Amino acid sequence: MAGQSIFETGRRLKHVKENDLAHGEFGKWLEKVGLDKYQASRFIKVANEQSKLHSSANLGLKALYQIATIPVEHREEKQQTSSGEMKTPYEMTNKEREEFKRQLKQRDEENAQLQSQMEQAQRSEEIARKQYKYGLNNYIFTIKF
Repeated sequence: MAGQSIFETGRRLKHVKENDLAHGEFGKWLEKVGLDKYQASRFIKVANEQSKLHSSANLGLKALYQIATIPVEHREEKQQTSSGEMKTPYEMTNKEREEFKRQLKQRDEENAQLQSQMEQAQRSEEIARKQYKYGLNNYIFTIKF
């Protein structure tokens, strides 16, 4: 199954989930029709992201799901793969996309850690300023009396 049929399957699954079944019945319905919940959620995710994805008739569900879970701002950028080639996520293999997503996650974690360290340094600086000001005020106070 590829391209448009994946999008259509996702749209239909989403419609059934949101409009045709009572709350909590979707899982039972999926079992009845022989579809895994995990797989169904991937179809729905891809369908939800369709407007932000290329028309990719030659890509399968796994590839489209991987791309759908890459932040929009990185989907069109060429990235250097482990083989040294420059490719967009649409041109990458599944393995290359997985590696790219790992790199993005690692970079985001490093950025979050740096942000946290910067905020901690700013708090420490503010505390030091207050302590200095308090100490200076105490010194001036003792000189006056």
